[in-house]
Amino acid sequence: EGSGSTGLQRVRCRALQDGKEGWATLRGNQGTAFMERAPKPYYCCEEEVRLTLDFASSSEEARRIEPGEVLEVLEGPRQEDPLEFMRLKGKAGKDGKVGWVTMKGPQGTDVLERCKVLLCKQSIAITTTFDIAEGKAIRKLDVGEALEVIEGPKEDPVRSLTRVKARTKNDGKEGWVTLKGNQGTDYAEESDRHYVCRAAVALERRFASGSEALRTLDEGEVLEALDGPKAESKEGSKRVRGRNISDGSEGWFTLSDRNCSPWTPQYKCTQSTVINDALSIKDAKAVRKLEVGEVLEALETPVLEKGAGLLRIRVRAEKDGACGWATVRGNQGTVMLKPVLAGGGRGSAQ
Repeated sequence: EGSGSTGLQRVRCRALQDGKEGWATLRGNQGTAFMERAPKPYYCCEEEVRLTLDFASSSEEARRIEPGEVLEVLEGPRQEDPLEFMRLKGKAGKDGKVGWVTMKGPQGTDVLERCKVLLCKQSIAITTTFDIAEGKAIRKLDVGEALEVIEGPKEDPVRSLTRVKARTKNDGKEGWVTLKGNQGTDYAEESDRHYVCRAAVALERRFASGSEALRTLDEGEVLEALDGPKAESKEGSKRVRGRNISDGSEGWFTLSDRNCSPWTPQYKCTQSTVINDALSIKDAKAVRKLEVGEVLEALETPVLEKGAGLLRIRVRAEKDGACGWATVRGNQGTVMLKPVLAGGGRGSAQ
């Protein structure tokens, strides 16, 4: 509304970034425009996104957002405080792969727990019974293999051996192992450099969290510490409060260049593709071919066709009103349709 005394155009508004409400000047008394009309911001999920109940990324999960689902921005983006992670370099007991692991999960729960194990110093058999003469060999233990103590140690006075009942960490075999031979040879020794995984966790190539994953360590696997723990500081995540336009569910999600892209209900064809009469590409018939540059109106939000790995959307062609399903992104990542965004931002089909 206009202010007669100052000649300013003023509007009462709410900032999406932090929810603050108040009055702002649209146009000054010399005609200077301080604001311009902008479309309501939406984001389309490119990959599975975790929707949480509160601002903190470690807060309780509300639900998972699937690729293709669209979120209306209610608040944000807001930056979280810098985060600190404890990282440990270790060697996996199962296959010897070396990499870095984050020691706590997103909710602050311990992923790694220090454990005392026995390490095999010289190759020796694990047997079925305490009495080495009566038992049968289960298999040979490898040098460096980790064992969990179940019972003992116990002395065998007849043969002057120290024996322990143990479980192998590699394959869960249980049996008896000689710790010290009758000539004083140590076959296994206690180690406090090992950790057991309390939950599945990524073993990553470099110190920086989020680097290339070598593989996932399974719950119960043992990791030998080689370096650390060391603290890694990272910039806080950009967090957005959104509403899923499909079911109305609300919550906070982390915004990155990889997981979400700006969305509007208008698309432009950037790679020649086809409008089909059904969602499933396998069963669909072609309505007609779409030409590069054609403009399309979205009739629904995108859907991931899991069987084919395609992101699909139901559209209406501006040129002739033809309706049907078209592929937004192929299973190799090729983009067929791009949202038409004001200002030429990321994802814009200018």
